[in-house]
Amino acid sequence: MKRSPKLNLIVISLIVFGALFPTLLYSQSESGIGPTNPNASAASYYYISKPGELTMQVNIWGSIQKPGRYEIPTSTDIIQLISYAGGPNPDANMSAVRITRVTKKEEVIVRSEYFINLDDLPNTESSKLELFPGDTIFIDHTSWTTVRDVLTVVTTAAIITSAIANVIIAKERWR
Repeated sequence: MKRSPKLNLIVISLIVFGALFPTLLYSQSESGIGPTNPNASAASYYYISKPGELTMQVNIWGSIQKPGRYEIPTSTDIIQLISYAGGPNPDANMSAVRITRVTKKEEVIVRSEYFINLDDLPNTESSKLELFPGDTIFIDHTSWTTVRDVLTVVTTAAIITSAIANVIIAKERWR
């Protein structure tokens, strides 16, 4: 039984897309879809301190050059931590940096989150820049990055589909 050209196109497209989509998604390392730093392991740990200095551990994730867990001096603020982490990626949204802090009040663990705008640093209270042991800082990427990534995948898929359709059409004309 012979398949129709349309069915052939659909089957070939599904096979090609199934093989290419994981590659397309994870090859976009600068855009934030894949690892932001391909040389950093998933469990990056950084120790930044002088001998005998009192330290604390914090985490920094997201659109940053070197995400991971940092053991830093207790006097470190969020700006210094971002500097230790290599600075933000070009697509980082510095206007909504999220800090998650876990504290214990009367045997009850309280998790709080707040956002700070590091794009407007002169108007940011210095107390909001302080870090505490166990803080987790997340720097998201801009919404334009998501749109750009989706358009990249859609455009690539359209080009592949067009190429496959042209091959099938040419094959049918040569018969």
